[in-house]
Amino acid sequence: MENENKCPYIIFKLNGSLYCINSKYISTIVQIPEYSTIPSAPANVLGMFKYRDQVIQMLDLRITFGLKSITSEYNDFEEMIDARKQDHINWVNGLERYITEGGTFSLAKDSHQCALGKWYDKFTTDNQTVSAHLKKMEEPHEKLHQSAVEAEHYMLNKDNEENKARLSEILRLAKEEYMPAILSLLDQTKDIFRSTIFKEMVLILDGIKWGIVVDEIVSVEDLDVIANRRQEPMINPSSFINNIMESSKQDGLIFELNINSLTTKLEELESSF
Repeated sequence: MENENKCPYIIFKLNGSLYCINSKYISTIVQIPEYSTIPSAPANVLGMFKYRDQVIQMLDLRITFGLKSITSEYNDFEEMIDARKQDHINWVNGLERYITEGGTFSLAKDSHQCALGKWYDKFTTDNQTVSAHLKKMEEPHEKLHQSAVEAEHYMLNKDNEENKARLSEILRLAKEEYMPAILSLLDQTKDIFRSTIFKEMVLILDGIKWGIVVDEIVSVEDLDVIANRRQEPMINPSSFINNIMESSKQDGLIFELNINSLTTKLEELESSF
């Protein structure tokens, strides 16, 4: 027990929560590599890859814990971004119809009221790369929506030649400058999110040819136990959680993986395919 206390814990994120495993059970940590899927394997077996002279199978902890896989989460994010791109293509098409045909412009003129603006206003991150990139979107996005406000002003007297020229320029800027800039930034957002926020790692277990896939490694440090399964009945249903830990450096509770339950699960999986 004394030696166990001297082994630091590897703290990692999983779907926004903190988990840990004693480092004595881990032989190495690698960034998730290119891997091969395994035919007929259960959904929580992500695949396998070669590491040094061994073939390592990967257990997706998200799916094992009944959570959405990080791939599905990223695909959902990508679909959301593509939908916001289409929103703005439709918006500019609506602006063009309004300027050329008249009538009423009923789409959002406030950049904070469209779906992209609402998402942007609610989104928070401590990742400086992501923040800096999203900041670039503010100016062209604001200018695009302001185009409708300006267009409404000049449409009041659209037969005036000077107003016609101004409306033509408003439409040109929206179609050729503001919208392409927004679409390009949104496409880049998908790549940046993939490389800077979704930082999947594999913790290769010592002595067996398995690795567990986690969202991100947070730190390696000593932790204190504040409750265990016998003391906290709320975690009894989950055989994968052993103790509840706390850190002097991290905020929030940290759930320690039960290595015995995890090993049993891996043995069951090996016999299932």
